[in-house]
Amino acid sequence: MEKIQTPFRKMPLKQKLEHIWEYYKLAIFGIAGGIALIIYIIYKAVTPDPEAALNVTLVNANGYQVVEEDTFIRYLKEQGYDTTLETAYVNTSLTLDGERGGQATATSMQVLSAMVMVGEIDLLVGDEYTLQVVGSGGGLMPMDELLTPEQMEQYADRLYAVENPDTGEQQVCGIRLGENNLLVQDGYYFTEVLASVPYTAVHTELAADMITYLLEQE
Repeated sequence: MEKIQTPFRKMPLKQKLEHIWEYYKLAIFGIAGGIALIIYIIYKAVTPDPEAALNVTLVNANGYQVVEEDTFIRYLKEQGYDTTLETAYVNTSLTLDGERGGQATATSMQVLSAMVMVGEIDLLVGDEYTLQVVGSGGGLMPMDELLTPEQMEQYADRLYAVENPDTGEQQVCGIRLGENNLLVQDGYYFTEVLASVPYTAVHTELAADMITYLLEQE
């Protein structure tokens, strides 16, 4: 564009707009970006993230699900939860290898212990080693406090006991989910896993109901 000689105040509207765009478009982009950021911050402030109705930790999971809406969200919706206000948060970041160990396992053990300690896990799912890590110190609830006597009898062959290394006492604090459990169907796992509930769980009743749901929907 040729340099404009006419004073700005004497330009027609179209020419004024062209002049502003030519010389101030970077500033315009910057202002627009700033406004967009402010709008986003205001939006996040007035529409906060949903509260946690259920905190789930899936140890040694694949880290993704093959469905858009996983088992936990579907269950909450079936129970009448508005998942825009209360939802299920699923953590798949922890990896525990009881045979090879390594730095990843050591770090995950520390994180897992800390999460249990502060009540960040309502439902814990993993392999036998996972339950041994948490349950051997008495960190997991007995299954007879989570399931009815009828369920305890029905799933007797699925129950899993952890030994307290100090007392040698066996405590049944886990239950095995079958090979076609809903977490396999969702893509989180490829085979059977165990479910349990830490003593420090905040949403204990819902976690127990979730275990029942997982067992009944196999």
